[in-house]
This record gives sequence, structure tokens and C-alpha cells, in this order.
Amino acid sequence: MSALWLLTKRAVRETARNPEATFPLIFIPVFFMLVNAGQLGDKLKGEPFLHGQNYIAFQMPISLLFAVIGITSGLAIIVEIETGYFDKLLVAPISRLAILAGRLSADFFRNLVTGSIVIVIGFAFGMRVESGPLGVVLLVLLGSFFGVAYGSTAVLIALRSRSAQTVNVTSYMFFPLLFLSPNLLPRSLMQGWLRVAARFNPVTYVIEGLRSLILDGWVAERVLMCVVVIAATSFVLLGLSVRAMNQYGDL
Repeated sequence: MSALWLLTKRAVRETARNPEATFPLIFIPVFFMLVNAGQLGDKLKGEPFLHGQNYIAFQMPISLLFAVIGITSGLAIIVEIETGYFDKLLVAPISRLAILAGRLSADFFRNLVTGSIVIVIGFAFGMRVESGPLGVVLLVLLGSFFGVAYGSTAVLIALRSRSAQTVNVTSYMFFPLLFLSPNLLPRSLMQGWLRVAARFNPVTYVIEGLRSLILDGWVAERVLMCVVVIAATSFVLLGLSVRAMNQYGDL
């Protein structure tokens, strides 16, 4: 446990010393939120699916997910591999799982910060969270856990490819999943093949669960589905990352 704590603190300090890597996680989601609200907010004002709120509230789940999707741990591992420091960690008397968990724990703490900032900005633009303070906490926690699961993909690719260029591609993998989800309109208003794709897209259920906390209050079915999808995603992606870490050096 002490090794995990020290590795987590080390990764957190690295993040704090490189704010330029964290700034886009706040700027990009806020930028797109305001642009989409500026384009569609007035046209959709009063629509039933907004539940009396503005379009910022509807867009908040998208912005929250953007705020927690980072690949810094994967890139940090690449740097350590290239400098030889990663090999020193592997021969140290600490478990490989602690090395991985230290990086991802730092991601979780960063996600708590970036997610909270984006939500505060949403409040500044008139958003309400119908599920109350507990719902706000759950929003940040669920988003942060999802971000850790996605961030482990960058770690997995880093361990397998050992290439910064390949890890950078991970940042673009989220866009197809996002645009094949109800990001601009609810799923009931989507049409044709896009509606079918959204149905089978796991990100859809994450967005709808987070959105229900903001617009509807406590809708058990949607929140539960969101939790299940995040848990399943974490199980698969974190499991693959742990396997890649245990196999590192044997490849």
C-alpha cells in the first residue's frame, strides 16, 4: 500500500507540474458546450426533453466525458520506457499492479478536478442538477471512473506498442463513439441507422444516465444502466491493461 501511495503521489506531482496537459481537458469541453448551445440553444428552447432547462444542461454529460478523457498516463509510460526508468520500476521490490494503479489513481484525482470545474461552469450558465447535491457528487464520480477506464486504453497501447505516436491515436478513438450517441438530441429524435448505432453504443447509456441525473432527478433504470456500462468497460479495459503490464518484457 505504501508503494501504491508513493507512486500515486509521484504521478499527481507530474500532472501538477504540467498544467498544459490538463488545460485542454477543461477548455475543449467548455468550448464545444458553448458553441453547441450557441447554435442550437435558442432553436430548441422549450423542447420537452430539456425539462425546462437550457441546452447547456443537456450538453453537460458530453462536456463532462470530454473533461475526463485523457491519455497522459500512456504518454508518461512511453517517456519512462524511452528513458529506461520503467525498467528500473519493474525490477524494484514493488508489484507491477501497483505501478499501473499508481498512474490510474492519479488520473482519477485529476478527473475529479477537471470534471468538477466543468460542472461549476455549467452552473454559472444556469444549469440545475435535479438530483441535488448527491447527484452532483455521483456525476463527478461516474465521469471520473469512466475516464480512468478510457485512460487505461492509452496505457494498454503504450505497453503494447511502446510508441508515442500510436498512443496519441487513442485520443481520437472516443470521437466516433461520441458522435454515434445522442450527443446533440435525445435518442428518441434520432433517425435511421444513426439511431440503431446509438442503441448498440455503450457510451449512449453513460450519457443518458448522467443526463438523467441533471434533467430528471433519480431515474433508477438509467443510472443503473450507466453504472453497469462503466463497470463493464472498466473490467474489460483495466483487465487488458493489467495483463499487458504482467506480460511486459515477455513480448
